[in-house]
Amino acid sequence: MSYFKKILFAKNYLAVYLFCIIIFNIVLLNYPLTNVFGFEFSALNSMLLVLLSGFYVITLLKKESGANLSAKFKNNLLLAVSLFLIIPAFISIIHSILTISCSFYDGLMFYFVITFPSVLIGSALGMLTFLYIKRLTILIFIVVYILILFIPILEFYFNPQVYFFNPIFGYYPGTVYDVAIKISLKLIGYRILNVLFFGLIAVFSFIIIKKKRIARIIFIFLILIISTVFIYISPVLGYSTTFSRLNSVLNNEVETPHFSIHFSSGIDKNLVKVISLYHEYYYAELEKFFKYKLTRKINSYIFLNSDQKGKLFGSKNADMAKPWQYSIYVTYNDYNSILKHELAHSFSVKFGTGIFEVAKNLNPSLIEGIAVAADPFYDDNTIDYMAALAYKNNYRISLRNLYTGFNFFGQTSSLSYVYAGSFTKYLVEKYGIEKFERLYVGLNFNEVYGKPLNQLSKGFYRKLDNINASDKKDEADYYYGRKAIFYKVCPRYVAAELSDAWSAYYRNEYDKSKNMFEEILNTGDNYSALIGMANSLEKLNKRHTALILLKSKLKYYKNTAYYYSIEFSLADLFATLKNYTKADSIYYRIVKQNPNRRFYNLSNLRLSLSQKDSLLYLYLKGNEFNKYLVLEKLNSVKLNFYSVPVAITIAKSLDEEYGLFLKQYYRVFTVKNYAGSYAMYKLSQYMVENFDFKRALKIAKLSLLYQAGPDFSIILKNNYNAINWLNKNSHYILKKFIFNK
Repeated sequence: MSYFKKILFAKNYLAVYLFCIIIFNIVLLNYPLTNVFGFEFSALNSMLLVLLSGFYVITLLKKESGANLSAKFKNNLLLAVSLFLIIPAFISIIHSILTISCSFYDGLMFYFVITFPSVLIGSALGMLTFLYIKRLTILIFIVVYILILFIPILEFYFNPQVYFFNPIFGYYPGTVYDVAIKISLKLIGYRILNVLFFGLIAVFSFIIIKKKRIARIIFIFLILIISTVFIYISPVLGYSTTFSRLNSVLNNEVETPHFSIHFSSGIDKNLVKVISLYHEYYYAELEKFFKYKLTRKINSYIFLNSDQKGKLFGSKNADMAKPWQYSIYVTYNDYNSILKHELAHSFSVKFGTGIFEVAKNLNPSLIEGIAVAADPFYDDNTIDYMAALAYKNNYRISLRNLYTGFNFFGQTSSLSYVYAGSFTKYLVEKYGIEKFERLYVGLNFNEVYGKPLNQLSKGFYRKLDNINASDKKDEADYYYGRKAIFYKVCPRYVAAELSDAWSAYYRNEYDKSKNMFEEILNTGDNYSALIGMANSLEKLNKRHTALILLKSKLKYYKNTAYYYSIEFSLADLFATLKNYTKADSIYYRIVKQNPNRRFYNLSNLRLSLSQKDSLLYLYLKGNEFNKYLVLEKLNSVKLNFYSVPVAITIAKSLDEEYGLFLKQYYRVFTVKNYAGSYAMYKLSQYMVENFDFKRALKIAKLSLLYQAGPDFSIILKNNYNAINWLNKNSHYILKKFIFNK
């Protein structure tokens, strides 16, 4: 019988399985991330092929018997698994050639490492199931498949981690915010272990298929022992993270009245105390907001940096909470911006539902909305201002759509967080937290509020209309002019290549980094690659080339978040070429655009340096230490408020002694404008980090002297209240802390 007849007319349903594979992969071509030859495509095909390989093996074993079982089995199985593997790759590669082509090499590596082992794993599981169960074999195989597939649910529920290694799909990195995924040695090692383990299962299943019962009992017993041992040593190998493993790395523990806080080594002792105190302050604030007291302590895990968090926890670029565990996981540099938000998730467990004790149907708009409402600030702006900024500058989204399914992730995350948070805050302020608790577990606006969502949204929009945020297109573009990962071209490949290119740049391999960034730009416009290439050219003393590059590309980034960064880099390049007139004109333009507080402050600082003995050139060409000296010279007679936030950042990076910093920057201040108010705001926070609460309170009070507008005034008042609480309560609260090394 020819191969063609074997496929179409065999009683093993091979044609049906191949048809399923073809349809499945054609469907994948219509969805973002799976429409390219890469990670998601390989992982989903692995899941399918494990299932179909198992079905096919069981069908073969049931249909064929006799002396020629071995030969027939091998021939039919080899044909089937070859087709199983060839068809998905063929469909995706042809589609990539005709449409979008990312890296063929990367796609092939993902397919080889993740998808290739799937047919062996499925075949082994099918043979093993048939070996022990002759009736309802397919059903039992499906049960085994589901049990293995859902092991990550148990790991997610009981362990700290959000990354997973699994035989069926290979690997999952954590969250959608970790875009760069690479074939790591750890993943290769894991798949090799999969191949060895399931390969041995397949071989021995074939050998003992007609052996006595005792041999089969010993065989399954050995499989269970090996599986148990692997689960036990998995944390040591880095394939899972238990609380024991996490606690052994984050081994500096602080017990407070309401928290067990686990810090990584390398975090300043004073900062450990400050962060611990902020935990207690935010706890007190959240008790008032939720009108609820937790009955158990919260476990807080503070990582040294994103790399450490990515390795141990899995979400490198996003801090997270697991409410059902009463645990939060944050990077220490993010404590002042994200800590209260994550703690709010632990409080929301009060009215959560299901095994994860969160919103009904795991609705992300409700889950994140209440956390944002409890901590209603975003990049030194109020959440209501940010929502009005979006609403009044043509960044509108449908609230009905936002609260449907997982559409929260359908646009840039900042838009989803802002609208969900501001709308939730509106509901809580107008109708009370108690009604929102009912909404959280029911997701029926009409039943809870007596009004449908579209009617409630009208009141919300009227509130936004009363906030002064019109004619601020530049600021809106800066915050919302980004794409969600699902709408980017080749996001996984580009992110991985960017990571490698920037690594080369930071190793001072500028020729290599320039070429790598250039290759990325050949796939399409990319802000990070553009800036990386310009920086590499500058390091290679090709500033004019870098200037031409940025000027030629700037127009393509109009109305995006990246336009202002490119403008700023362009101005800096003009300044290093001593074309101060052109540089200043761009800095002035950025000040007028005012995309955010940071750019406004930095551009004004550049203008101040440019106007005083051309200090700007020395500043831009110098290293961190030289920059710090230039700022000291700028402030030698009169303090320049724009320099204070930058000086603080440099002082931290240089590990400047706090007392020496104060000698230069702590003076008799007169705050009469926004610059002074912003400088005092940042200075007060720096003083808090150095455990200098009395001075911090004094400076925070000074920041309030200038009426900087209703939005920023709320930020300043919130900062003052926090420092006032720390100043009043720190001595008393610290006595209750227990520091364990």
